[in-house]
Amino acid sequence: MKSVRGAAGAFLAVLLLGALILAMPASVSAKAPGRAGVWQTGASAGTASLSWQKCEGAAYYKIYYRYASQSGYHHLKDIKASGNVQKTSVKLPKAGRIYRIRVAPCRQDGKSAGDAYETECRTLPGKIGLRSQKSYATSRKMRFYWKAEESAAGYELLAADLAGQTVGRQRVEGRASAVVPDLFPQQFYRLRIRGYCRIDGKIVYGASSYTYVGQQPRLRFKWASHSAVMVSWAEVEGAADYAVYISDDPSKGFKRVKTVKERRAVVPGLNRNWRYYVYVVANMRRGKTVYATPRTHQYSFRLQIE
Repeated sequence: MKSVRGAAGAFLAVLLLGALILAMPASVSAKAPGRAGVWQTGASAGTASLSWQKCEGAAYYKIYYRYASQSGYHHLKDIKASGNVQKTSVKLPKAGRIYRIRVAPCRQDGKSAGDAYETECRTLPGKIGLRSQKSYATSRKMRFYWKAEESAAGYELLAADLAGQTVGRQRVEGRASAVVPDLFPQQFYRLRIRGYCRIDGKIVYGASSYTYVGQQPRLRFKWASHSAVMVSWAEVEGAADYAVYISDDPSKGFKRVKTVKERRAVVPGLNRNWRYYVYVVANMRRGKTVYATPRTHQYSFRLQIE
């Protein structure tokens, strides 16, 4: 008899629980609430766009920023409360940095209306200049190095020939160098480089910078006399002239011996059976700016006279 009563009691409890679930407010099963706190929606090199959910009781908001290890926040501006989602843009000191943003809700009397919102915020990378470049003597690849931008999630490099045709594109993340393929040694290329950030789920690019790059010329040697050698190379499209450098001890540096417009040069004053090291730099000139090919590969020879 007790077992029958126990079963009946359990059944009644299940019915009551079901009735309670049905009587619960519809908001429990409604869609998830909107984003909480403050988040970044856009950027430029010196600004950031922000949004946040309305704070009940707030008449206005105070916005502050802090950079890196700074001990305190700097006041940026106040903005009047309006709407369920507040939007504004703030000006920040420098491009390519990561800042900490603080939004403090305030009542009309200036007292706090609730907890402050905080988030990480980025300004877009500025123009990026190459630090160095490297030719690969036996391939059509070049490696480029540049100074890293703090806010950049990655970088994009695009190489085009002098007619404007894109020949290579490379995107890298986590490092400030990249190898770009398909660059032939007989011509200069226009290289565009720009950093990018990921903001609110989107890739946003910083400013583009442009330069001209080219592979280091490959050299051939022919004995010209008992104390001279002829150095030759293929013509480099876009080059105005070529500078020839030589050394008998690379650890002590190289000496420029000639600058020529032709694609060959005779280097005199050499000693028999000494080993020499040579490289040639192709120079492209655009107004007062000179763009030079790398000096990373040195060709060696020994003057041999029978």
